[in-house]
Amino acid sequence: MASKADTMDGTLDVQADWPVVETSADALAKVRALLPEIGASDAKFEQDRRVSDAVVESMRASGLFGLVMPRNLGGSERGFADLVRVTAEIGAVSGSAAWVYGVLAGHSWLINLFPEEAQRDVMRDPTTLIATVFRLAGEVVEEGDGYRLSGGLGRFCSGIDYATWVIIGNAVKRADGSVEPRFFVVPKSDIQVLDDWHTMGMRATGSRSIKIDDAFIPAYRSCSLADMLRGSTPGARVHDGAIYRMPFSSVAPFSIVGAPLGMAKGMVQRFAQELGGKLAGADPLDIAEQSATLARIAEASAEIDAALALVISDAEMIDRATDPREITPLLSAQISRDWAWAVQRARHAANRIFEASGGTAIYDGQAMQQMFRDLNSGAQHFAFTWDRAMTGYGRAAAGLKAGDFTLPKRK
Repeated sequence: MASKADTMDGTLDVQADWPVVETSADALAKVRALLPEIGASDAKFEQDRRVSDAVVESMRASGLFGLVMPRNLGGSERGFADLVRVTAEIGAVSGSAAWVYGVLAGHSWLINLFPEEAQRDVMRDPTTLIATVFRLAGEVVEEGDGYRLSGGLGRFCSGIDYATWVIIGNAVKRADGSVEPRFFVVPKSDIQVLDDWHTMGMRATGSRSIKIDDAFIPAYRSCSLADMLRGSTPGARVHDGAIYRMPFSSVAPFSIVGAPLGMAKGMVQRFAQELGGKLAGADPLDIAEQSATLARIAEASAEIDAALALVISDAEMIDRATDPREITPLLSAQISRDWAWAVQRARHAANRIFEASGGTAIYDGQAMQQMFRDLNSGAQHFAFTWDRAMTGYGRAAAGLKAGDFTLPKRK
């Protein structure tokens, strides 16, 4: 991890009684110990449309939710490479569990961008879990020493079943008619959860919509999007690592990218195991006739391994940085390019495996069908949009101005 930041001037220190993950090997050992429980329950997760409380509690007790949380908040401060590795391990046995884990673990980095008072407020229990809706409709205006949110409505609140706080994005309407995009931290007690998560895949993530009719948000529980994109947020002053001063847009999707990559890996592994079972003891000529299928396994697994290695390499670059300025605009565009390239290549590789799975794979209750649906649903995330990411990198490589990353305009 990076050395202590020269700008650190806070005294934040939250005492935690939960396990700290000391090494990458420790992180992998902890998650692999959980995989039998998670994998055995995946079909039940799908049926219930949520990951079980028991599995989430097992994750919490392992300390894995704190992988990117700073030490002074009770976390492990391991970095994003370990977060990707752990999320991918879970994704190989349960796509929804991996997504929920990655989202909730990643948000322990996001809260660190807010002012120290907000961090103390939210992390009084350092094992608390935080969900997000990055683009919440509704109106936010200044009121006293804070903001008034009304008519709030937003989709894709993954992990809301287990969260006690939610980070939301919106734009403050000033009295002079100007607007300022900001993020806010809202307690779950102010939120109504809408049971509208009926989807093709990722059903057990429970990524339902949320509604906030009216809520007052103290100013200290807010953070400017401009500061987040510059890596100059108030929270940067109370933590050691350079990763807490990285631009928000350069690191946030590391929390979820491991999920679809793990799902793709899991599809290939399952197919190979099932094919091996069918061919066990078969005549050598019968096995030889499957050569094209066996080669398909090799090609798909190589592409997925390469995709995962590329993303981990980028995460390690972020983790090694001692100054956010080491991540140049071109490197930032490269990271976004690699998220999209890796997920979409892994998706296509795994889909070629599904093609070879035969007609049985289309039935409800078949694991391959669920894995196919989960992977293709997860790969639809905005962060993995091929056209946007490739165009963005091309602009950067050509020395052209990058497109603006902002909240969409609302009429």
